[in-house]
Amino acid sequence: MLVTGASSGIGAALARDLAAAGATVGLCARRTGMLDEVLADCQRSSPSCRAWTIDLTQLDEIPDFVARVERELGGIDVLVNNAGGGDAGVTTDMDWDEIVYLDRLNYLSPVRLTLAALPAMRARGAGQVAVVSSMAARWSTPGEAAYAGPKAALAGFFEALAAELWGSGITFHLVYPALIDLTPGVDGDDALADSTDPSRRIPAPVLARAMRRQLETGDLELYMPHIMKDQVASRILDVAGSVEFMARWYQDPDRMH
Repeated sequence: MLVTGASSGIGAALARDLAAAGATVGLCARRTGMLDEVLADCQRSSPSCRAWTIDLTQLDEIPDFVARVERELGGIDVLVNNAGGGDAGVTTDMDWDEIVYLDRLNYLSPVRLTLAALPAMRARGAGQVAVVSSMAARWSTPGEAAYAGPKAALAGFFEALAAELWGSGITFHLVYPALIDLTPGVDGDDALADSTDPSRRIPAPVLARAMRRQLETGDLELYMPHIMKDQVASRILDVAGSVEFMARWYQDPDRMH
């Protein structure tokens, strides 16, 4: 399996968890030093784990990269599109190049990576593709439009692709994290996933274990914390009211105090 963005945060937590469960994990990220630290942890549990340094926003390099991983890892049975990110900010103040970069990072790179990995999966008649989107895709907060846009595009693309390949033996799994504590070394009880406080930060390892179970059960969607699924369902009943509420919150001069 291949986990992108594995040098820190959710990707690092997931790579360590999967390796501890006995999986041979391929890791990739841009930061070699941090990636090597995670790889060393993974290899203590699963010595066959490998790592590659790559900037996935360089879209034309992805097909050759996938071919190399398949050759050196022995195939990609599970692809976890986790790499992504972006700082929130006033969208109208952002440079166009920054918006395009966020699209490449958060949408185009996982799409191209998946399309490059699918032929081998289809030939085997089996495979899993997990995609880390964001609650911003379902409930976008003002000030993060340039981030929420590609994350929402991920949901639309992979929901449609899941339907196109239904019955092929390839399954798709979408992950919608809310606030995640990415502090290295921070963990917690898995019961935190059932928190009724949507503003609570869930430790990355808790999400990682939930993602591993999602792959095991084959569930299409995972919300973290789980209550966010109900929050999204409620919002759909009155999207206009939700947008107006968020607008008033965003424009409140006391919001930052």
